[in-house]
Amino acid sequence: MGFDVENFGLGLLTGWVTAYGVYRARHRIGSVMRATRQSATSAQNYARQSADSRYINDLVSFAETQHLAGRWVNLSRILVEPRFIPAPAFAAPKDDDAEIDVFSVVPITPDYPALYAPYHVHTLGIDDLATGSRALAILGRPGSGRTTALLAIALKSLGELRLSAPPDKVQERLDTEESALSDKQRADQLEARRTIEQRARERYAKEQGVSFDTAEDSGLPLFNRLMPVYLHLGDLEISASVPGTELDPAEPLVVAVQRQVGRITASTIPRNLYKRLNTGGVLLLVDGMDDLLEGERRARLAWLQELMNQYPDNFYIVAGPVNGYGLLARLGLTPVYLRAWSDVDRHSAVDRWAAAWPEIAGGRRKSVAPPDESVVTRTKINNRALAPVDLTLKIWANFAEDAPISGFEGWLRAYVSRMLPEDQPLADVLSQLTQAAVLQLDEGVITQTRLEALITGAPMPETVAAEIADSKRESESDDDKEETTSTQGKFLAMLRRAGLLIRASGGRYTFRHGHLAAYLASLALEQMDSRAMSDKLESGAWRQAAAYAALHTNLEEAVRVRLNTPPDIRRDHILEIAYWLHYAPSSAAWRVPYLKHLANLFINPSQYPLIRERAAAALIQTRDTSAAQIFQKALGHNDPEIRQLACLAVGASGGTDAVNDLETRLMDDSDEYVQIAAILGLGGLETEESLLALVNAFTTVEEHLRQAIAEVFAGIPGEGYPILYDAIQDEDMLLRRAAVFGIRRLRSPWAMNAIYRTFLEDEQWYVRSAAQVAFQRLQDTGSSGPRPYPAVEAIPWLQAWLGERGEILPSGEGANLALLRALQEGDEQIRLLSAAALGQLGLAANAKPLYSALRDRQPEVRDAAYRALAALQGQIGIPLPAVV
Repeated sequence: MGFDVENFGLGLLTGWVTAYGVYRARHRIGSVMRATRQSATSAQNYARQSADSRYINDLVSFAETQHLAGRWVNLSRILVEPRFIPAPAFAAPKDDDAEIDVFSVVPITPDYPALYAPYHVHTLGIDDLATGSRALAILGRPGSGRTTALLAIALKSLGELRLSAPPDKVQERLDTEESALSDKQRADQLEARRTIEQRARERYAKEQGVSFDTAEDSGLPLFNRLMPVYLHLGDLEISASVPGTELDPAEPLVVAVQRQVGRITASTIPRNLYKRLNTGGVLLLVDGMDDLLEGERRARLAWLQELMNQYPDNFYIVAGPVNGYGLLARLGLTPVYLRAWSDVDRHSAVDRWAAAWPEIAGGRRKSVAPPDESVVTRTKINNRALAPVDLTLKIWANFAEDAPISGFEGWLRAYVSRMLPEDQPLADVLSQLTQAAVLQLDEGVITQTRLEALITGAPMPETVAAEIADSKRESESDDDKEETTSTQGKFLAMLRRAGLLIRASGGRYTFRHGHLAAYLASLALEQMDSRAMSDKLESGAWRQAAAYAALHTNLEEAVRVRLNTPPDIRRDHILEIAYWLHYAPSSAAWRVPYLKHLANLFINPSQYPLIRERAAAALIQTRDTSAAQIFQKALGHNDPEIRQLACLAVGASGGTDAVNDLETRLMDDSDEYVQIAAILGLGGLETEESLLALVNAFTTVEEHLRQAIAEVFAGIPGEGYPILYDAIQDEDMLLRRAAVFGIRRLRSPWAMNAIYRTFLEDEQWYVRSAAQVAFQRLQDTGSSGPRPYPAVEAIPWLQAWLGERGEILPSGEGANLALLRALQEGDEQIRLLSAAALGQLGLAANAKPLYSALRDRQPEVRDAAYRALAALQGQIGIPLPAVV
């Protein structure tokens, strides 16, 4: 494939340094007054200051209206709480005494999340993000909700967002019972709950020799003590270089923020923003990395590196892609993955839209009834593997009943029609919209000059970048003039006023929502010849457009070419087609051949486990009904790893016919991990029959399997919570102990009270000890945040391995060489750990030794080396050749 694994690391570093050097020598962008250092203040304190108050109001208004339905309803009304999955723990020797993590059997595949989405995997909330590294990269696919997550963080930090838990039948019943009591009885119950919590704290402190800091408990979460600042990298202006000049990296940030807010706020924000930066009081939320062309992306990340270096005490969160995030990792950002929506989340989204529908459909002047319950129920069906953006469009189209055709394309067209003025039919402007979208995907932005040239067929300038750079120097007044005097200017102005486009300085426009640009651009593919289409399909900027093209364009030839292309380590080139099939009609001629190809990748017994996991995830992502049948057939395979993955995949794909087969795996399989996977699979189906199978097993299976069942119930609020409530009070000691493992995942008042009471009052030490561990976890919420991986010279097991040889682990490049030596000379465990560490640390220059490790005599080491190579490919975003 022509990839030089030895020289890639050097080339990547050289490109990074070059971009950084270009940034250091650019123009000074005006003079902005700097504030002196002052101590950081809380969100409440700075909100009282007039300038900050104006900024907060502007930011809240901005954050509430930047989503798909921003013209109709505030984000906080319909928001589904974003959750996050930390990167895998750094490679370390296995702890034989560690508690079994039930959900460790679930592969986390961020680029194909449909496999893990139905399962109650461990996640972090917004406040949890603040308890670890102060520099984070939130990674996700387009349409996964990364921008929404950033805006939600901003709103929550300002106290403008109240996140509610899923409906809890147990708590509702207890609240109803309590409401029937007298005031004195309610007060007595409240005091009893407070007392039992305090008693639990005192006992734990006495037994463990610790103390609780009540003052710390009452403090504000970190994000509520910082000033949020939202920045889209496309709004950042970095001028041409002038040798010998130095620029405070905060100046471009200040200028970008000034454009985002009102005129009065813009005149006062520089002093306040500098004051916050100097005192470490800013929460910078950076968006738009995916929207930039490669050259712009590197230049702006180089700017961000300088900002972080000069203002290191602030909190940085950057939204980025799941593939190619290595540049963010090199900035020192710790990756976390935006969790795909679970079934609970999807149902919550529908319910929130239903509650807000009178406001969305009626506005202030017209009274509209909520959607009929039958419509709400129907909208909750068949939503697995839908990205949040697709589900939102479906909900809106179902409630409004305005989609011109059924399915994805109807939802998209209905959305565009709603956004356009009432007197502007979509059919009249669809061609121009398509051309504008093509321009954005090809060149990064839309300008009037380039749009006119594209429509008239004029030749492209010698360098598009130069033309765009010239446009940046136009004044805002020039922009306004062009919008009113030229045909294309009026067209762009109409789209901007409608909310479809965003205008930046210099007459540059982009579609407000990237998925909309992708769909509109996809319409152009239908008219292209095979060569032109092939070029677009291979472009990263056209990835989502390629998927949307399957709605209306025959991609059979493109699929055939990809299936016959030499594979990469992660099979990205092939698995990406799953998203095409996701949108393709059932009659697509290439559907069956492609599904067979994925099935073979999954079932091949000599397959690397990582590829099998990714193939399974891609099969589910296609949303094809035959996927469940493929997995069901694999439940009886003689390889336990295949059976384990098949159990999970059946549950995720909704294979309701497989309940009996899963129950057989749970009760009779000889491999405990297959049994655990069967439990999760039954929970993933969420049918009456599958849940009854779990309830029956809950009282009969071995203890560790009961604990797994309890954790599954903790992810099913409607049916699972009442089961856990009853189980914690059951006379069976093992049932009570198992229930603790599920209840400790909940944060409802009844659940917390049950943990306290069990810790204090259960008659069996075996149950109390489990409750004590649960209690401890409830108190350790301040240390659950994502942590950066260690530097090579700080890896404990590598230090110990060298120490056994009478050597000391050096620093810098010497440490990297020691890690490579451990890969080649260590015992099985050290080789396995070394391979995993090389991938996690993104040491791309060391890919060649990992290829050599694929020939290791131990399959576990080979698997670790393969996963490491896949991790490297995920970071660098460039295909690494697979070994045939």
